[in-house]
Amino acid sequence: MRTKIRALYLFLAAFLAGALVWLAPALAAAQEFEKVSGAAREELPAGRFVAAAYGFIWVALLIYVVSIARGLARVRADLGDLKQRLDRAGPRP
Repeated sequence: MRTKIRALYLFLAAFLAGALVWLAPALAAAQEFEKVSGAAREELPAGRFVAAAYGFIWVALLIYVVSIARGLARVRADLGDLKQRLDRAGPRP
């Protein structure tokens, strides 16, 4: 079983290496630099995206803290209930 898995890994590695060698000229041609003059620039409103990201993070953090606080309140209530049950049961020998 291990030899089949090892053979599969070797086949995949050889396939990827062959694909890279075959695609190398195309990758080299795709990286050539050609200066463009007078091109229209697209500007993104970065302020909106940054504000949205910060808002999302703060809302997610608030939801997380609230869920932790609710869980802690549940645990405290269960602990109080357990203490009351133990007090009613009396001392153990």
